[in-house]
Amino acid sequence: MMGGKAIDQATGGTSAIVSVRSVGKVFRIYGQPSERLILPVKNRLRRFVGLPPRTPRLFHALRDISFDIAAGETVGIIGRNGSGKSTLLQIIVGTLQASAGSVSVNGRVSALLELGAGFNPEFTGRENVHLAGAILGMDISEMDELMPLIEKFADIGEFIDQPVKTYSSGMYVRLAFSTAIHVSPDILVVDEALAVGDTAFQTKCLTRIRKMQAEGVSIILVTHSTNTLLEYCDRGIYLRRGRVVLDGACREVVKRYADDLVDEEGGSVVALEEGELEPAVVTAREQASPASSKEAEGKEDAASEIVSVEIRDLAGRQRTTFSPDERLVLLAKVRVHRFVKSPCYGVQIKSVDDIALWAGTTENMQLDIPSTPPGIYVLRWELGLGFAGNRYVIAVGIGDSDSGEYHRHSRIPYAGHVDVLPQPHSGHGWLAPQPQFACLLEGPAT
Repeated sequence: MMGGKAIDQATGGTSAIVSVRSVGKVFRIYGQPSERLILPVKNRLRRFVGLPPRTPRLFHALRDISFDIAAGETVGIIGRNGSGKSTLLQIIVGTLQASAGSVSVNGRVSALLELGAGFNPEFTGRENVHLAGAILGMDISEMDELMPLIEKFADIGEFIDQPVKTYSSGMYVRLAFSTAIHVSPDILVVDEALAVGDTAFQTKCLTRIRKMQAEGVSIILVTHSTNTLLEYCDRGIYLRRGRVVLDGACREVVKRYADDLVDEEGGSVVALEEGELEPAVVTAREQASPASSKEAEGKEDAASEIVSVEIRDLAGRQRTTFSPDERLVLLAKVRVHRFVKSPCYGVQIKSVDDIALWAGTTENMQLDIPSTPPGIYVLRWELGLGFAGNRYVIAVGIGDSDSGEYHRHSRIPYAGHVDVLPQPHSGHGWLAPQPQFACLLEGPAT
């Protein structure tokens, strides 16, 4: 979890907030743990009788890694298991020492590393939060002020005062992430620990990451998900066997990573000829304005707000699991505080890593929505589920276009999720193209 510490080092006159130069890391691999103590003694005896010493096997986890991260930049690091991603993060945050090279960091680092790192299992959650703050150079009074916010975001109830060793993996991540984001970091480092959280909390975390991006926080994000890289990152770094294969635009990094995966699995990479049309991918982050990437603003004095959301089937039963040929009903209870001349209501379907798959509003669907005086209303959306078997997150929002431009009143980025049952022998992913295949013999090969 909190692997960072307050660091204030010069960055060599550059604008980089993180500068990694020729970093390498070598681990000594022993046949068994006792050899760490016994081997030096054995080697002294071997030298005494004129025999050459035995050395442990060396494993190069990282080799000659160099890159810079600018203030406010989000960099995604991708690669297969064992490529050195987590080792690199530990060196950046200072929990592991490099064997070669240097790392320069200018700012406060807050890190969510692999599950189990940073918290003392014998301490309570509250005590570990104070410990994390002390490591970052924050005094007790500062952490006491932040504690209500940390508790609210983590939402683990009375377990905050129980030893961490009694926590489930999900509870641990909740508290770890909440602590990491509330200590005002200049740099947030996130390993793949978020993958163990539940769907609602993952959405909550990704929404907060967007908010921190808008506030200018630098973020280093390690992921296996190419979708997350495309959606959240300004730049990608592809690691393979401890080396940087490619550092550049996310789409180029994703393509190279995917090509290597296909090649390693024995497949053939089909390259587009120059001039062929390659599908354009526009991420939600590129489309969104800074305001639209945040949670609801001004909710306290907004003209209307979302009170609750329920997911039901056509028979009115609350459900979260559907077949692809079914339809769901989304019921959103809304409280209108002031007269709204031109209300606008929207719904969005997203992947679990917060990538927008479909969105619609009453305005862009050109539905005739009457003005709403103060009162409580129930909005009813009926949606088909023409998706492949997977989990999908639903978001809802309300606003108005009284001034001619859309103005948000309230938005719930996680209003619930639905699981669409997979269909046998139909492929996998998000779409349900109902594929058909045929192999036709045109004639003998010549």
